[in-house]
Amino acid sequence: MDLNETICFCADVTAGDIKKAYDEGHTTVDAIGEATEAGTHCGGCQDRIAELLEKFAK
Repeated sequence: MDLNETICFCADVTAGDIKKAYDEGHTTVDAIGEATEAGTHCGGCQDRIAELLEKFAK
């Protein structure tokens, strides 16, 4: 996984930003949105965020 990959273009959030938020205890799409703003603008990246959360949980 490329942690430099941009996941949310609206808020300029990378996979690494999401991983950091996940490691800090933000484990749902909504919680990631609160922590990073990812998925809170157009919502187009919410499925991708959910996929990342599943990978991080393994």
